[in-house]
Amino acid sequence: MEHGHRFIEEFPEVGELIGRLLVKRELDEWYKKKCAEKLEVPIELNEIGNLKEIECRNMISPSADILIHLQDISGKEGFLLSQQINIKVSKLVPIYILDFSYSLRHNLINGPLEIVGTAESLEMIQGMNQINRIMTLKGYSELSHLYDFYDTVYEWDALPSITPFNRRLTLGDALFTDVLELC
Repeated sequence: MEHGHRFIEEFPEVGELIGRLLVKRELDEWYKKKCAEKLEVPIELNEIGNLKEIECRNMISPSADILIHLQDISGKEGFLLSQQINIKVSKLVPIYILDFSYSLRHNLINGPLEIVGTAESLEMIQGMNQINRIMTLKGYSELSHLYDFYDTVYEWDALPSITPFNRRLTLGDALFTDVLELC
């Protein structure tokens, strides 16, 4: 990622696709087909250490979620740590983004403490490294939350056929959510 440049300028093939899809509206039928496709979960993800379960949420959408549940870690006095890695995969372009969540339970805490953030535990860091290696081998590129996912793709005045729903259209909106409302 080069600072000072929009993602769609740095990767013109993605910019061209988004322009044809959202501005020119040439690809509505292609978009509907892509949204209906089922994402195949890479079998190699089963090699992730401390794996408990893999769940795929394959809705009719421009993206799918692969949820990687790691083995719970338990300790004294009812301590229980559950960890999950969410791989959000675009069906439109071979890109993905990772989210990490933790659920902490302990006898001294009333209810679970839910935390979403970065990979902080050894298991999460190792899982992230394995996922990145596997997804790269499958031809996917990881987006950065900080630099890519929230990057502005278009201002709303360039998209008269789409009803605005936030301040600007981001890369995450364009490639992971049904902004066209066709699915």
